[in-house]
Amino acid sequence: SATGTLNPVVSVQVGSQDSGQIKEILVDFNSPVKENQLIARIDPETFQYRLRQAEADVEAARAALGVQRAEVLRAQANLSEFQRDYERKKLLVEKNFISSAERDKAQSVFDAGRAALQVAESQARNGEAQVRQRDAQLSQARVDLDRTAIKAPVDGVVVKRSIEPGQTVAASLQAPELFVIARNLTDMQVETSIDEADVGRIQTGQQASFTVDAFAGRTFSGEVKQVRKAATVVSNVVTYTVVVS
Repeated sequence: SATGTLNPVVSVQVGSQDSGQIKEILVDFNSPVKENQLIARIDPETFQYRLRQAEADVEAARAALGVQRAEVLRAQANLSEFQRDYERKKLLVEKNFISSAERDKAQSVFDAGRAALQVAESQARNGEAQVRQRDAQLSQARVDLDRTAIKAPVDGVVVKRSIEPGQTVAASLQAPELFVIARNLTDMQVETSIDEADVGRIQTGQQASFTVDAFAGRTFSGEVKQVRKAATVVSNVVTYTVVVS
């Protein structure tokens, strides 16, 4: 003989990954909900501004990348010109038309042009990385904006509502609990506390009967589903939780 608590087999806590003020609540206690149904909304204004900022950052990064790619093309064109000038002066030196100093100067300009091309290419690669970084920040801003819409993760019934319109939620270290949704109220279980002196006689699969104060005179039947090994100690009294389905 023991007492216990009647609970849904599956109850889901609905929280928020965003911090902000609750703008509207669309469900109440006992409201049936469907999966992905909108049940509440956090004021999205701040997150909309962050999204616009992220979009502007992406556009600026892409514009900068365009300039850097143009610099690469210009460096390639200059390098081709320097190479042709070097080759031309190299032939002239072989024919003794100009001094070797002119050829050496042209070679130095050619080498400098090759280094400038490498610098331009490195800046372009850095610009591409900046664009990818800004794209990632834009995607994060979109995700944060989408999370202002609180949706039901499962089909079920709202059994608890912990917020009111206008209330501010702070999702700092962990998501605050906004709702609790019982997935299926036709599938229930009784979590009983069995004394340590009696728990040795409890086995999985045993039949059990129980009564509920709200339904006087009626007896309900169940089956032992689980005997949990973790003990609970309250005022030196040791009990074990036994789940009756």
